[in-house]
Amino acid sequence: MSEQLVLWDIDGTLLNADGVGRDLYDVVFVQLFGRSIDAFAPMAGRTDRAIILETLTMAGVDEPRRYVDPFIAGLTAQAPSVREMVAVRGRALPGAADVLRGLQGLAHQSVLTGNIRPVAEVKLAAVGLRDGLDLCIGAYGDDHEIRAELVPVARRRAAAVHGKSPAEFDGAATVVVGDTPLDIEAALAAGARAVGVATGGYTVSELTAAGAEAVLPDLTDTEAVLQALLTLPVTRWPS
Repeated sequence: MSEQLVLWDIDGTLLNADGVGRDLYDVVFVQLFGRSIDAFAPMAGRTDRAIILETLTMAGVDEPRRYVDPFIAGLTAQAPSVREMVAVRGRALPGAADVLRGLQGLAHQSVLTGNIRPVAEVKLAAVGLRDGLDLCIGAYGDDHEIRAELVPVARRRAAAVHGKSPAEFDGAATVVVGDTPLDIEAALAAGARAVGVATGGYTVSELTAAGAEAVLPDLTDTEAVLQALLTLPVTRWPS
């Protein structure tokens, strides 16, 4: 039997962190360069590696690529404070917890996110969404600059953890869920299924135009979400 791998975007799809990411970038920038950021690169649907590089370039930093890894190290060091900020300011989006619970035993589920892993983990934990997600098989913003390259990373990790061939997660066996056209484009570029959720800054029509196979207004209708995600024959695994 083919098994499914469901990869969730985090910000705008599962939770709203209320702008914590920008605050975090400014803290790290000040630590590295002694001044605040004047302008941020676009963040929605992009990886931290890409966002950091463009932000440093916009800020006029010489040889910006050499500072990407030190910037990621700075973000990692700030992860505990991110959890505190998201716990106060952030929230799980309606229906997210119910859908994650509903998928347990029906699919391997993790994240495909532009966040680096330490930040992704604390954001999810802060709003009560950490359980049920196998973060060891996810893909993160420090894994690659290009979001589409994260899909094969997650497939390889899932295969290694579950003793499968990566090919078993090819095609429709992997579904990427996200709230931006870049999430959809990343899925399609990797041959995965793309499901949009219009809970971020993009409408149902915009996500449909990007090529999503299905687009949901939100995650509140658990059965509708599961129906959109689970297109292959499935058997609930023993708990």
